[in-house]
Amino acid sequence: MKSHCWTPALITAATLLLAGCSTNPPHEPLGLAVDTMRQSQTHNPDAADQHGPLRLDGVKAHQVITDYRGQSESATGVAGDIEINIGD
Repeated sequence: MKSHCWTPALITAATLLLAGCSTNPPHEPLGLAVDTMRQSQTHNPDAADQHGPLRLDGVKAHQVITDYRGQSESATGVAGDIEINIGD
């Protein structure tokens, strides 16, 4: 009597297993649109391996950094409290 109870469950499990094996494989061009978009948006994919010359002159770089640091040192901070009102 107990084996009679398990028969429908075994038939259902076997059917599900066989049905899972019969699914269609994914289409071959799956992801092709993403690869095409990536290729069209990449100007030079080997740019990391092609080291070009540095284009910034050392004297100019020193002047830029000096001016930048001078401006930031002379800048003043916030001259008072900032009130933030949230809600009513």
